[in-house]
Amino acid sequence: MDLLKKIQSLKIVDGLLVLGFLLVILGIGINFKDQFVEEGKTEIVSNSISQTEKNESQVDSEVTIDISGEVIKPGVYKLEKGAILDDAIILAGGLGAKANLNWINRNLNRAEEIYDGQKIYIPNVVEDEKVVLGVSTTKNIIKINTASLEDLDLLNGVGPSIAQRIIDYRTEMGGFKSIEEIKLVPGIGDKMFEKIKNDIQL
Repeated sequence: MDLLKKIQSLKIVDGLLVLGFLLVILGIGINFKDQFVEEGKTEIVSNSISQTEKNESQVDSEVTIDISGEVIKPGVYKLEKGAILDDAIILAGGLGAKANLNWINRNLNRAEEIYDGQKIYIPNVVEDEKVVLGVSTTKNIIKINTASLEDLDLLNGVGPSIAQRIIDYRTEMGGFKSIEEIKLVPGIGDKMFEKIKNDIQL
């Protein structure tokens, strides 16, 4: 009888040991699962942040322009920041057959860097030579964001040196946001602005 009790006791002890061992294994498994899930979450968040940063970086590295007139495919295009006017013309399919080449050769710098939001207009051969990037058709208003040095020189009191400063300023700042901003150009103060404000636009 004593021997039977001892055998039963040993079985109970063995059963408890096996149960304890199984519980330990189960606990380790749960810990690994939690760690795996947490690492998975971290990776997803990391990938999401990386994608957001990539999208923001891509936006900052692009400029959007509107090109119309005598080009094959006028429209709104996105180009890489640092692109030049000639890149925009090529993207629009090149110059049309009726493009005013004489005006283009005299007034456009096709190597000039374009800026975000720029409007580019290519006139045809029958249009008045003042219809274009620099000067408005109907009012002879100088467009300070796109006018050539020669066009800016036509403004009252603005000579070639100040005209060049205007071009340098708009290139550095990415264009004028208002006509009043032209007063920040060295050599143009309130008095000169009063003389030219009715003859300029963005």
